[in-house]
Amino acid sequence: MAVIPVKGRENVFDVVVYTKPTEDAPRRRITRRVEGKTKAKQLERKLLTDRDQGKPIEKPLTLGDYATAYLDSRRHGVSAKTLQTYRDVLKWYIAPSIGSRSLTAVNSMTVRNLYADLTDRGLSAGTVTGVHRVLSMILRAAFEDDLIRRNPCKSKSVRPRKPQSIGENVERGLEPAVCKRLLSDLEGTAVYAPSALAALTGLRRGEVLALKWEDVDVDCGELHVNAALEQTRSAVTRQQPKTKRSRRTVPLTPAAVVLLRRHKAAQDALRLRWGAFWSDEGYVFPSARVTQSENGGRLWTPDAFSNAFRKALTRASERRLAEHVQAAGDVDDFEPWSVGFHEFRHTAATTWLRGGTRLEVVSRWLGHADSAITARVYSHVTAEEHREGVEAVDSLL
Repeated sequence: MAVIPVKGRENVFDVVVYTKPTEDAPRRRITRRVEGKTKAKQLERKLLTDRDQGKPIEKPLTLGDYATAYLDSRRHGVSAKTLQTYRDVLKWYIAPSIGSRSLTAVNSMTVRNLYADLTDRGLSAGTVTGVHRVLSMILRAAFEDDLIRRNPCKSKSVRPRKPQSIGENVERGLEPAVCKRLLSDLEGTAVYAPSALAALTGLRRGEVLALKWEDVDVDCGELHVNAALEQTRSAVTRQQPKTKRSRRTVPLTPAAVVLLRRHKAAQDALRLRWGAFWSDEGYVFPSARVTQSENGGRLWTPDAFSNAFRKALTRASERRLAEHVQAAGDVDDFEPWSVGFHEFRHTAATTWLRGGTRLEVVSRWLGHADSAITARVYSHVTAEEHREGVEAVDSLL
């Protein structure tokens, strides 16, 4: 008998109790997982009392209990961010509806009803598909562990409605003129330089924030993507890219070189200004926030950067609105900035492809696993090229 803390899970315990051996059955180990040490002690006493009184202490393994244990076992197999996503899907969508069901009682109808209920709640087809993938992964593991006879998610009758394909609802990025105006509006803010670099290199937010000066070679005109920041609710970590293709070298345009040189000079001036209040960790885009308990120069967390980015967009929209009204424009005709940082990556990719850069090269610069992903995400560009080719044939007549 024991109450054992679960590694990697704060305030979560496994309660272990052994049954009494009989002529028909050997002693068996029973494990229950609960939150809170007090509850774990109470459960241990109850299980021991029930066992000594001859009451059955085993209960059917529920889907929720198995899913929790399975995801705990994956903590070293996937990134912390991915594991957090799996746990959130279980917590928000799966457990409330079918988590208390016996694992062996989950069948095709159970899964179909779950997806129908989620759709009735207004969840998009993409979200329901995401739930399907996580649930199918859990049930596939249960099948491989010989706990269920089949994975009901493999049945064709339970597949959720497909979301729009990427080609039908593609992220096209910003038109060059729009991107230039947006960056102009952000100039003078802390988010300008990382935004401009993302538009020139196609780096992701986490990759931009993980850049260190040792990764940048302005003399050779290239930067090396060796890491990315990943933030969960409990921690921020600087990790190596997930795939070999994500670890890459991206060329710097002359404009990017000028941008980084100016940014380095400004950062050096800021370091001199703050002196002992600046903790130089070598980041290209560190947090410039200085408080009584926190020095500047440390890593800029993705969430904090996104908050700063949204605030900068709001202030830029307010300035543009004032100019619009002063020019006798109608307020109803005004469109505030409503873009995400990731659109700079799409903008870079689309601009490269339209400029004639080969698909394989763009795929390598973006760090995609293979060129097929690039072709699918940016199918609108290849479609435009096909149309231009068709129209070019007209010149023959």
